[in-house]
Amino acid sequence: MNPVVSSPQTRPEREEYVVDEAEVQHAQWHWFDAYEDVPWAEWEALPGGSAYLDHRYLAAMAGHGKVQCRIGMIKAEGGFWLGGILMQAVQSESRSPAEHMDVSFGVRLATAIMQPGGRPFRFRTLVAGQGLGSGEHTFLWRQGITPAQQVRWTEQAFDQCARHWGIRVWMAKDFGPELDAALAPHWSRRWARATFDPVMEVPLDPTWTSADQWQEALRTKARTKVRSILARSADLQVERITDPSVIDELGPDLIALYEQVYGRASIVMGGLEAADFERLALQLGADFALVTYRDGEHLIGFHCGLHHAETATIEAYYVGFEAEVNKERALYQRMLFEFIQWGISVQARRVVMGRTALEIKSTLGAFPVPLSTFVHIQLPLAMPFLRWMIRKAPPHPFKPRRAWRAEWCERWQSEGYQVN
Repeated sequence: MNPVVSSPQTRPEREEYVVDEAEVQHAQWHWFDAYEDVPWAEWEALPGGSAYLDHRYLAAMAGHGKVQCRIGMIKAEGGFWLGGILMQAVQSESRSPAEHMDVSFGVRLATAIMQPGGRPFRFRTLVAGQGLGSGEHTFLWRQGITPAQQVRWTEQAFDQCARHWGIRVWMAKDFGPELDAALAPHWSRRWARATFDPVMEVPLDPTWTSADQWQEALRTKARTKVRSILARSADLQVERITDPSVIDELGPDLIALYEQVYGRASIVMGGLEAADFERLALQLGADFALVTYRDGEHLIGFHCGLHHAETATIEAYYVGFEAEVNKERALYQRMLFEFIQWGISVQARRVVMGRTALEIKSTLGAFPVPLSTFVHIQLPLAMPFLRWMIRKAPPHPFKPRRAWRAEWCERWQSEGYQVN
């Protein structure tokens, strides 16, 4: 695969603004339910952007059936925009969460009562952040907005959007260690703090120009693993598809492969639709990658991802593949390699690989980054039960493999990663 190099994103000049306490006290939220109504120049001028807060991504998702987006922007009394937030109404489905966590007998019993016969439990979730991805994609704030003020305004956003959509299950996600430590003391008592599986990230040196340099930074065992992955999938046709019309034709086949992977997930928030791929290609251009895998003429898998130039980040979005072929050809691991190769080609500093297959990802140099989520349910007795469930159902523990050579472990540790 020859990744297409993305051109750097341009953002409007950010205006210098000194936060005035009097103006902050009387700031008000303004809500935009239609993409074309959002003042995007002002949104893009706010610091702290990401791939999922990029106006192009939000344009692509504007027609999504399972995830409704609502953009909020808060304005000071003097007329200056102080921040913005992404709120979503997400169709969620709980299938078998007990299979993916270390849970007590009591939690298994409670799950069986809520899901008799193993039937999925469906509900709508009000999400601050990104229901289709993991990471810090919740809000944007002007410099000088305190953590206490950020939480207060976020809680206001929940109150207002809950009335708008009539949703009782709320989720503010996801916050990494530094942001979580700053925000955690300020959430009101109605919230329960939860931690799920960490997101896995592969750090990259932006001066690398080829995947060979990445491999040279790995230990011998990890390099051998990479060579095995490439050898097992060497006879597959790997192609990046860029024509939106071709992508549109592939949509139903891609969804069928996607369902073979995510159909087994314990909890699903939203989910892809066939039209998503073409919309992302049209909006993001070279910053969206869709790669197909064929055995002869037979389509056996795909992966897609997002590139955010300003933060030098590759977001591994979604994959799909035939399970039996994956076992024989190490197809999933090959996809992870391709994400890394794409990141190197665009001088990215990290590849965010999501929250599944933690050990597999660690063999290619991914480190776990813990994330916290705050949850609230507006039902009688729901919160005591939720807090009990959180205590009794921690994520599966896992021990990351040590893939990097010692000097690179030291570097990544100095950049804030938890090195085993």
